[in-house]
Amino acid sequence: MSRYLRHFTVVGDDYQAWDNDYKKWEDEEEIVSREGDGPPQAPAPVTTPPRRFTDTRNMLKKLFSAHRFQVTIVCLVIVDALLVLAELLLDLRIIHPDEKQVAPKVFHYLSICILTFFVVEVVLKMFVYRLEFFHHKFEVLDAVVVIISFILDLVLLFREHEFEALGLLILLRLWRVARIINGIIISVKTRSEQQLSRLRQANLQLVAKVQHLEFSCNEKEQEIERLNALLKQHGLIN
Repeated sequence: MSRYLRHFTVVGDDYQAWDNDYKKWEDEEEIVSREGDGPPQAPAPVTTPPRRFTDTRNMLKKLFSAHRFQVTIVCLVIVDALLVLAELLLDLRIIHPDEKQVAPKVFHYLSICILTFFVVEVVLKMFVYRLEFFHHKFEVLDAVVVIISFILDLVLLFREHEFEALGLLILLRLWRVARIINGIIISVKTRSEQQLSRLRQANLQLVAKVQHLEFSCNEKEQEIERLNALLKQHGLIN
C-alpha cells in the first residue's frame, strides 16, 4: 500500500524516506525494536540557510501546520464551493438573476478574492518549502489548479460574453470543482498526517519506556541472583 501512498504527499512529509523505503510504515516497529541493540547513529549534517530567512520560514511552517489555519482553509474551500454552485445555477438558468446582474458579479468577485488568498498561500509555500514543494504531487496539482482557475476567472471577468458565446462558461465552473475537491483532500490529508505523526511519537516514547523497564527488570533480576548467591555462600539459605 505504501508503494502507492508515497505518490500522495503534501508539504511537510518526508518524501525522501518514502522514495527510499516503500515499507516504512510496516517495518517501523521492527526498526524501533532494534534501536536498543546497537549504538545510536549520528545524524547527518544539515546545512542551515541564513538566519534572517530561517525565522520567517519557520514561522510560516508553523502557520501552515496549525490547526486553525487548516480549519480556515477548509472553511474558505466550502465557501468557494457554495459560490461555484451558485454561479452554476445562474449559468444554467435554474436561478434567474436580477435585471442588473448584481448577484453574479458579487459571487464572481468573492470567488476571485478567495482564489487570491489561495494563490498567496501557494506562493508562500513555494518560498517556505522551495524544492521540496515540487516533490509532493498533491501540492503541485493544487498549485496548478489554483493558478489556472485564478487566470481563467480574471479573463472571464473581462471576456464573459465571449465565453458565453463559445459555450465554455459552464466548463470553467466545473474546472473550479476540481480545485475544491483537491483542496478538501489536501486539508483532510494534512490533518491526518499530523495525527499520525503524534501517534508515531507517542509510540516511540512508549517503546523507549518499555525498553527502559525491561533493562531495569534485568538489573533487578541480576541483583537478586547476586544476593541469593551471597546468602548461600554464608549458609543462610539452602
